[in-house]
Amino acid sequence: MNINDHPQNFRFTKENARENAAKSWQARRERKAKLEAEAVKGRQSTPQSERLALEIERVLAMMEKEKDADRLQKLSAAHARLFRAWQVLTETPNPGSRRVRNKPPRPPMPAFAAPLEMSPQEPMPTT
Repeated sequence: MNINDHPQNFRFTKENARENAAKSWQARRERKAKLEAEAVKGRQSTPQSERLALEIERVLAMMEKEKDADRLQKLSAAHARLFRAWQVLTETPNPGSRRVRNKPPRPPMPAFAAPLEMSPQEPMPTT
């Protein structure tokens, strides 16, 4: 089968190829700017994480409309799995598990709070 056997509605020319290349580069620049803005916020955005975020939104919309308890339970389980995958991809920590990397050192203990020096106790005489 020859590729010219089927009529095409669209033909590439120098002009529209140049135009499409410009659109492609513009989309890449916008994507790069978006990823850099996300990185400043501390999140790692990838196409996979964006796809998962859209899927999570879709599942949430389905959960809002659902009346059946069994189906709602299945949707919430799906939401939990999707959210966990999204969390791993974006390197978002679990609540309460974020550690401060450059924590300032603790101030020295004041002198009045220092433990008292005690002499060893003598054992009680047995009678």
